[in-house]
Amino acid sequence: MNSVIGAWKKTLAWVRSRAWIALALLAGCRGVPVQVSPQSPGLRFSGRVDWRDPSGPRIAWGGSSLTVRFTGTSLGIRLLDLPKYEEAAPNRFRFSVDGAPFRDLYIGEGPILYRIAEGLPRGEHVLRLEKETEPAVGETQLLGLELDPGARLLPAPPASPRRIEFIGDSGLTGFGIEGKNAQCSFNAETQRASLTWGALAAQALGAEASFVAFSGKGVAVNYGNDPTPPLPQLYTRTLPHREDAPWDFSWVPDAVVIQLGANDFWKEHPGEQRFRDAYHALVADIRHHYPQAHIVCVLGSGVSDTHPKDVQARTRVRELLSGLVDSLHQQGDTRVHFAEVPANREDEGLGCLWHPSRKTHQRTAEQMTPLLREWLGW
Repeated sequence: MNSVIGAWKKTLAWVRSRAWIALALLAGCRGVPVQVSPQSPGLRFSGRVDWRDPSGPRIAWGGSSLTVRFTGTSLGIRLLDLPKYEEAAPNRFRFSVDGAPFRDLYIGEGPILYRIAEGLPRGEHVLRLEKETEPAVGETQLLGLELDPGARLLPAPPASPRRIEFIGDSGLTGFGIEGKNAQCSFNAETQRASLTWGALAAQALGAEASFVAFSGKGVAVNYGNDPTPPLPQLYTRTLPHREDAPWDFSWVPDAVVIQLGANDFWKEHPGEQRFRDAYHALVADIRHHYPQAHIVCVLGSGVSDTHPKDVQARTRVRELLSGLVDSLHQQGDTRVHFAEVPANREDEGLGCLWHPSRKTHQRTAEQMTPLLREWLGW
């Protein structure tokens, strides 16, 4: 009997020692935040994302977003700003937690951990982070997330099955949309992708949107005869500044909306044949990648018959685009459409450098939303 009791006491002592070790380890872990890999499959991006760098994914296009679902009471996000145009830097984001009003986040130099959510009630939460600035301002790299000790990353809510891709120039980047008047210059503080008519229309339609828009770009000719590639050449890239970052076209939209042409006519007529051929080639490239998508050719508010003088740019672009659509219809492609929105109006105000104002974008969204709904059957 004594030997049994002795053995039992030794066993109990061993269990107690292991329990104390476990408690000590647990106590040590209580203060250690959970680090989430930027490559985690639980993160959901919208828009074009370059995954080649193992340190973390990179985004450049305005309107790109990240959705995160997590537990705990706080969330930190580690970002690296990669500016391209110093005068307009830094990149600007907006974020919302659990559907609360969006707040702005400007990205500083170097890798920085931004504590964008603190003091949350315990339980599950959802973060949405959106890039407001365009590729001309720069790229941003996600380097990881930080959660409370013991918290977990959960699978993000699914994206909408409805998808729209927008291709354009400054009229779809939100250039100067928050400017006080036409006299202000280009910078991150007056640009907001989430207020563009494309973003507003996609939201009204309950669709996931992807933007391939870059200020100053044309179909054949860039603003100021800028020798960098026009938009159709950037359309094939994940990151527009990098030729070695091709887009795989695996994200298939229901509709592709094109709003280009203002920069081709920045000073003079670029040549009807040149413009027509470049635009037709872009439409053909889109149709090659997306055989079933609706393609919408939009004459935007930024194309004017009064500037440049004696060019009649709006009239010319209208004739070229409507003629192209008619020609494609005759060839049997009835999923190509033409839409025209009224030119910018001074009574609605003007954004920086004579760009469309917030009111003009709202009016355009109100006009385009029912057209898209009709064509797409939504």
